[in-house]
Amino acid sequence: PDGKSPMTGKWNYDADNRRKLPKSITIPETPTFRRDVSHLVTMLEKSGVQTIGRVEADTFDWPVTREEGLLMLDDFIANRLPLFGTYQDAMTVKHPFLFHSRLSFLLNAKILHPLEVVKAVEERWATQPEVIDISQAEGFIRQILGWREYMRGIYWAKMPDYAKVNFFNHTAPLPEFFWTGETDMNCLKQAIGQSLDHAYAHHIQRLMVTGNFALLLGCNPDEVDEWYLGIYIDAIEWVEITNTRGMSQFADGGIVGTKPYAASANYMHKMGDYCTHCKYDRTKKVGDNACPLNSLYWDFYARHADKLKRNPRIGMMYRVWDRFSKPEQEAILHRAAEVKKQVNNL
Repeated sequence: PDGKSPMTGKWNYDADNRRKLPKSITIPETPTFRRDVSHLVTMLEKSGVQTIGRVEADTFDWPVTREEGLLMLDDFIANRLPLFGTYQDAMTVKHPFLFHSRLSFLLNAKILHPLEVVKAVEERWATQPEVIDISQAEGFIRQILGWREYMRGIYWAKMPDYAKVNFFNHTAPLPEFFWTGETDMNCLKQAIGQSLDHAYAHHIQRLMVTGNFALLLGCNPDEVDEWYLGIYIDAIEWVEITNTRGMSQFADGGIVGTKPYAASANYMHKMGDYCTHCKYDRTKKVGDNACPLNSLYWDFYARHADKLKRNPRIGMMYRVWDRFSKPEQEAILHRAAEVKKQVNNL
């Protein structure tokens, strides 16, 4: 800020950070830190430790030293930051990392300091504004200085009771494919698959794909917490549980966010190309080939109307639901019930 006002006249550039990835865009090569961890894999196998994911002896590819962390930061600023903000919400089958920094593990493991990362990005914007637009720098800095620190504050203010909140009283188990990635729902196949392979998915994949599906299905937030904490390399409880239980599952009833982040197939299509390669039809709400997200979406709002209908941010969705005829509503809810019954075979 410049005194009491933002330097560029706006506090937030989030509206500029929601672009779908163009077909003809070049995604920069990802720096590699591949190392042999066969001795660790062997130790885990001999000890009979049950693991999640698909770790091979020579495929561990994360920076784990200060020197490697600084190389990762330099690569992000030089090759990814110029388009990070614009496409930070985009999803595609083409690449698991896109323009994301993958610095969260380094920050959460205290290999890099958040302030040095913020200052490095701010300095590049200040010295090269013709290369780094303000929406790119602000979009990244907001994730660290804004959201990450907000999560820290919520954790220390609300734990340990926060770990038990379950606003919707959801009790369903996570589907079996969360441990295998074996599903015909391509958005989930892609997000879960790369999580199993790389211990990574970016924030929209976590919030609006896996988290969204668990929310709509009515999964127990305890199981959702455990899965996220186990699968992601950057998942340390203070930052994981507030994002997962709070923002993703709205299990806190509105402490972290003011509304549930629920979405139908329309959002998936808007932000990525997953639907193009999917068995299910994103345009249909009912029928065997209708995208399960569509019926689950309306089922979620219908069954939680007593808790959500007065929420000013989502009241419009109930007005849309009320415009469906009674037979249409019944057909949608019937499809949702069928999806829940066969969820492990989707």
